[in-house]
Amino acid sequence: MKYKRCCLPRQSAVGLAVARAEGVWERMQNWALARFHDELLDSLSKHFDARGIGTSERPVMDDDLSVALCWLLIDRPLADGGGPPAPRYAELPEISEGEGALARSIAECKLGVHRVRDVSPGAWIDLENVVTGATVRVSSPNVSREAVRWHVLFCRVMANGPTPTLWGGAAFYQPNEEPELLAEIERIATARGLGTGPAGLAEAVRVGARELVCFIPDSRRVEPMPYTLEGDPAMVAEASWRVRDPDSVLNELSAVPDLVATGETEGGEGLVFQWTASRDDLMASRRELPRGAVCLENGPISATEEGDLELADVSALGSFTLRGGRLDFEGISETRLNAAVDLVERRLRGLVSRPTLRVRSFDEYRSSAPSSHRARRASHDGPPGSDERFRRLLWRRWIDDPVARLGGISPRVAAARGGYRDELEFLVRGIEHRSACERSDGLPGPEVAWLRSELGLDTESLAV
Repeated sequence: MKYKRCCLPRQSAVGLAVARAEGVWERMQNWALARFHDELLDSLSKHFDARGIGTSERPVMDDDLSVALCWLLIDRPLADGGGPPAPRYAELPEISEGEGALARSIAECKLGVHRVRDVSPGAWIDLENVVTGATVRVSSPNVSREAVRWHVLFCRVMANGPTPTLWGGAAFYQPNEEPELLAEIERIATARGLGTGPAGLAEAVRVGARELVCFIPDSRRVEPMPYTLEGDPAMVAEASWRVRDPDSVLNELSAVPDLVATGETEGGEGLVFQWTASRDDLMASRRELPRGAVCLENGPISATEEGDLELADVSALGSFTLRGGRLDFEGISETRLNAAVDLVERRLRGLVSRPTLRVRSFDEYRSSAPSSHRARRASHDGPPGSDERFRRLLWRRWIDDPVARLGGISPRVAAARGGYRDELEFLVRGIEHRSACERSDGLPGPEVAWLRSELGLDTESLAV
């Protein structure tokens, strides 16, 4: 009853207002394109070129066109010096007073940079202005279906009408791209002498709309590159030795402290030894990784009686497989391969031949491996994705691992020291965002609540 009396009429009023505004917008576009056709099309083409879209690899999508048209009609001054098309259309004497009012509302929908604080798919989004900190709930039947918590939206809010409404398309940024977007706004503000306070940055968003609409964070251009836990480029590294005395080799391998027999190979033709090392020692030797680095790690997992997963404090360097007259090694870096060759030289001197070595990229390996072997590896080594138990396990480890953004200390230590609250909040927001993107309900998983509680981040306080 309450919904029918209150919410339903409001939704109907919002839908009617949006439909009227969209009608005005269509007529405004037709008028502008008829009058300034060549100039607008030329500018649109340059805009798409600047964003690297409009090619067979990256075709123009509806959202791209919506964002571009809003910029052309609302923000871009025309060459004759009379301002953008939208405010001009609002003052045409031949349109009605109501048409002019809606056209002025559209012309006043300036760009803003907003964090998504909450969202109801198909209905509304709670936005927080990244520059000013102001919050607003906007009606959004479309963008709200794609946005999740902590997305950063480059979008327009129409303040007039029954309720604030998201107008036009929105450019999406990941939470970790927010600092780059802010840095670009600060660059524009400094270049134009606007100052870097909230007022200056808000003005920079307005006057720098052209640059910001075309802005692509540098981090988005970086291809992900795999690295080992200790910071070496990850490759498929293999070695093979001919074995002269299999029994003696088996005895020697069984006596190496860091080698653990894990059972027979899938076909039963050989015995596998996993080679492990202290995880802390590996991370202590790690150099600073480049942007785009993705750390690969493999290690033994066990389960408690209660069914909780546990990770040992060791990491696998690779595996040795003894197949009768042959000994094979497989690891994920050339450095680990060289260490494996040294280990065999020390322990098996005289029992094996000189090694045959091979180092390939993962792409080369995938293209040369049999399809059945690739499928088995994907099943065994692939990320557990939807396994919430595994995600909780990873975050329980992450909270005690050193993090470069925290000066090389762990999140737990940083929280205890109290000097990294904003940095911790930023990191957890990224985790919360990824968790929400992975889940069908668009809500972060329980591991995020656990992280916030452990780090004392129940109250968010990231500086604007």
